[in-house]
This record gives sequence, structure tokens and C-alpha cells, in this order.
Amino acid sequence: MLELLSPQQQERLVSAAIGFTHGRRQADAIAALCEKVAHLNERQRERLVDWVSEAPLAFPSEIARAIGGLAKGAVHLNVLQRDKLVVAAIGIEAPFATAAIVGLSAVLAHLREHQRETLVATVIGSNYYGNGLAIGAFGARMAHLSDSQRESLVAAAIGLPYGDEKARAIAGLGAGIAHLSEAQRERLVTAALSLVNNCHKADAIAGLGAGLAHLSEAQRDRLVVAAISVGNVRAKGDAIAGLGAGLAHLSDAQRERLVAATIDLGESYGQPLAIAGLGARAAHLSDSQRESLVVAAIGLGDSFDKTHAIRGLGEGAAHLSDSQRESLVVAAIGLHDSFDKARAINGLGAALAHLSDSQRDALVAAALGLSTDNGKAHAIAGLAAGVAHLSEAQYSLVAAEISLGAEPNAIADQEGELQNSLA
Repeated sequence: MLELLSPQQQERLVSAAIGFTHGRRQADAIAALCEKVAHLNERQRERLVDWVSEAPLAFPSEIARAIGGLAKGAVHLNVLQRDKLVVAAIGIEAPFATAAIVGLSAVLAHLREHQRETLVATVIGSNYYGNGLAIGAFGARMAHLSDSQRESLVAAAIGLPYGDEKARAIAGLGAGIAHLSEAQRERLVTAALSLVNNCHKADAIAGLGAGLAHLSEAQRDRLVVAAISVGNVRAKGDAIAGLGAGLAHLSDAQRERLVAATIDLGESYGQPLAIAGLGARAAHLSDSQRESLVVAAIGLGDSFDKTHAIRGLGEGAAHLSDSQRESLVVAAIGLHDSFDKARAINGLGAALAHLSDSQRDALVAAALGLSTDNGKAHAIAGLAAGVAHLSEAQYSLVAAEISLGAEPNAIADQEGELQNSLA
């Protein structure tokens, strides 16, 4: 709401936050403002940056959050302000520094070379628990790092002493595989498959799924074999779902093995995860594979699990048959738990373009018929994603519900989205 305030009101808000005498409350208020830095003027940004760089270290968690918030608006900060953020981030005690470094890693494109080098050097030079997350955070921004920085991150990830930390680091770096050398990719794959704990191995495999396009056929096959061989059913579901991100780059035989393994999971904690991960990429599956996933999804007995599977398949609804989409809609509105039904409708909102008018009617009616205001708000939020595909009558019903003010704070943002979509 900061953007709706006048410049004078914004100034009073910033002054009030900085003027708090209660340290933690002050830190919380400033952290919240930092996330809206794009809507502040130059002087106000400077005041927030100065507070972060000079704040007492008694509240490292809040300072780290404030730095992460300011990082989101790094494009609106000048070079000196960004430098202050980097210096402040590396000065926070471990493990609180992780949140600050993760935030800054997301804006590497807006940092100078020496600033990037400082962050990388800080991460690889630390040995605190939680460092795996910080290392992995650089993966998605690998394009902005030098060859030596990439190598140091790969080496640091593989050298982490704890399995869960190593898995997080490898999984994160998977997003940047396109910018690694063949030797570095091989080392990450080998390290992932060498993890002993099923859950850790599954996490690492799932993360590498984002980079399947840049792995060799042999490496992809090793990951598929490892995923379907994971001993823990939930972990297996996670691994299969992660590889779903790269389904387009797997062979027909590899896809078939993943789908078969998913069906073989039965009604376990892992099956809805795997169905959702593969279902979202239904475009790369055969008709029979899509059918088997839909049948498995609507056959799940647990309401929460069924909801998760339906949401994933909803993302791939464009590639499902009319009867399969009908099955998902019927399953969603047939859920007895109000919270799960709201989540299922929310997930099918993105599929409205591919549903029939009667199916959209059914979802709108189910959304408005939910027993709690929060449930209605969540369902309507999902329908807003495909509001352009609602009929005038369907839209009127949804708009009328919003105007009634049921949980106005929960659905206020959706009103604007609905209006804008039909404008």
C-alpha cells in the first residue's frame, strides 16, 4: 500500500520507522519498508540504506531481512548504496547472513564485479550450517559470475560436510548448469548421486532437473535411474517431480520410466508430488501417460494429496483431453474439506482458458459456495488468473462477491486484477 500514499505520508512513515526506540520493532518496521523501496524517493532510500549499514548488530535477523528487501529494489539504488548493502551483509554474524546474501545474489546483474566477488568469497569462506542455501542461491544467476567464481562455488558445494547442506547447494546450482563446464556438471551429478541419505539425494536430483537440457544423455539417464530407485517414497516423489522440470529433454523411454514409477508409488505421500511435477509438463507426455496420471490423481484418498495433484495437472490442462479436464473439475469441486477445495479451485484458475463454459460455471459456483471467507478469497484469487475467459455472467457473480466485502483485506488485490483483466 506504500505506493498509494502521498510523498509526505511516505516521508512520515520512513521517519517513524527510523525513530522507533524499541530496537526489534524498529528493525521489523524498516525491514517491511525496505521491501517497497521502489516506491520511495532517493532521500528515503538513502536513509534506509544508512540505517541498515549502521544498525546495531543486536538484531541480525531483521537486518538481514532489511537487506534482502532492499536488494529486491537494487535497480533503484545507486552504486554506493549497493556497496553499503554488500558490506553490511558480510558483516552480519552467521547464520543470519544467509538471508542477506541470498537476497543480494538475486540481483547480481546490478552489482559490480568487486561486489560480486566479495559475496562469493564470503560464502565459500564460511563453514556455518546453512551455507548450502547461500551457495545454491547463486545458481540461477550464474551467468553474471566469472569462470573462477563458478568453479569456487561448485567446489564449495561438493565439499560441504553435511549431506542436507550439500544437497541444497547442488540443487540450487542446478539452475545455472547452462553456464558450467562439462567437467563441473559431471562433478555435480556425481556428488548428487553419491549422497547416502534418500531425502538428501532426492533433493539434489530434483534441483538438477532444472538443468537437464544441458546434461549429456548418460547423465540424464543416471539421474532418472537414481530418482526411481530412491528408497523413501516421499523422497522419490520429490525427485521425480524435480526431473519433471526437464521432461522435454528426456527420451520417451525415460519419461515412461518416470510415469511408471509414479503410478507404482500408489497412495503414498510421494505420489501426489510426482503427479504434480509431471502433470505440469503434460505437453511432453503421451496420451496414455496423461491418462494414467489423471486417473491416479482423482483416485487419491487423502484430500490434501488429491488437491496437490490436481493443482499440478491444472498447469498442464491445455494438453489434457476434454474428459480428463472434466474429471479434474469434478474431483476439485467434490472435495469435502473447504480449505482443500479452495486450493484445488485456485490451482485450476490458470486452466480456465481450456475449460468448457459449464466447467467454468461449476468452478465459479463452487468457489462462491465455500463456507469460509478466506476460502472464497483464495479460490477467487485463482480464478482471477483466467478471468478473461469467464463469461459476463460468471464475472458478475465473482465481482459481486468481492463487492460484498467478505474478508476485504484478503481479496482486495484480486478486485484490481479482475477489473484490469476485463478492461
